Amino acid sequence: MSKTTIFLGLLLAISCSWAWPYGETPVRGVNLGGWLVLEKWIGVPNVYDGLPSWVNDEWQLCEYLGYQEAERRLKAHWESWVTENDIIQLKNAGINHLRIPFGYWALEIPNGEPWVWGSWDYVMRACDWARKHGLQVMIDFHGAPGSQNGNDHSGHAGETAFFYHDSNFQLSTRVLGQVAKIFNASEWRNTVTIIQLLNEPVLWDDYNYRLDRLKQFYRMSYDEVRKNNDIAVVAVHDAFISSDNWYYLRDDPHYFWVMLDIHYYQVFTPEWSDYTCEQHWALPCRYVNGLRQANAKLWTIVGEWSLATPKNCNNQGYFARQQMGVYEVASGWVMWTFKHGAGWSEWDFMASQRNGWINLSGAITPQC
Repeated sequence: MSKTTIFLGLLLAISCSWAWPYGETPVRGVNLGGWLVLEKWIGVPNVYDGLPSWVNDEWQLCEYLGYQEAERRLKAHWESWVTENDIIQLKNAGINHLRIPFGYWALEIPNGEPWVWGSWDYVMRACDWARKHGLQVMIDFHGAPGSQNGNDHSGHAGETAFFYHDSNFQLSTRVLGQVAKIFNASEWRNTVTIIQLLNEPVLWDDYNYRLDRLKQFYRMSYDEVRKNNDIAVVAVHDAFISSDNWYYLRDDPHYFWVMLDIHYYQVFTPEWSDYTCEQHWALPCRYVNGLRQANAKLWTIVGEWSLATPKNCNNQGYFARQQMGVYEVASGWVMWTFKHGAGWSEWDFMASQRNGWINLSGAITPQC
């Protein structure tokens, strides 16, 4: 891409206006988790009934059941897990953004892969509800071919092969280009305002090689998105490494309107078991300076977080205010997730709101 093209692109960008004032009004969002990329632990009802315990992700489910039965179960789940009434409740609770995870198989299924076709229709349904009820949408590329992290929420747990085959990059880039083109249509430009290039890529097993490859992928996919969409904010996940690794996305004039997505949990790794509840509640304050610094370079959001801790601490309302208040030092937050099918309220925004743990009526100030 020539310097002239970049300059003209920047002029066009400056002349456009966003439907949401990023960096000024905080993002307050939820993830529509467990829906179009299955996560068994979220308690998705009926989908895994009667299956062997080792069937743990969407690929295995489709492969084990065969297309017809997998389609029957998945379509019933897609129809019921997110409803228009859910969207209305979220809007009324003060939510202003939905993050919608999807997998590459929603738009392209390579020959021989077992996925069920049809989930993209539900992405569009949710976007239509968001438009109707005045919410912004962040489209999140959650499941990449080969898996970018080896976890079930990539669609296929096990090997992390995404980084090692150019065909995975090419397929992912094609999919993101389709997404960008769809949401560049005039009816969507004020609703679908963020396109995320990849969720939670994992680097640590082969750090230097994967980091180089990830930066290559971000360049490829960013260019494909920009070729098809000149107004959406493009979000990148930090890959669980220091934010300053991504400041080049602000400093390099090739890029514009880029958002950094950081995920903070205090439950998964053994280190969190050593914290007292008081330490858990205080810990978000450690992030203030880093978030403020990152946000000065790139709009920065905490795109996943929850109220869960290993000790099942009480005083969840205080813990929620601490986290949300700190994350609004940057450009806001998106909680994981909007609901939990097995009643784990610390992972469930709507339950947390009903319980009085989360109240979004006004500014939220942490005690730091």
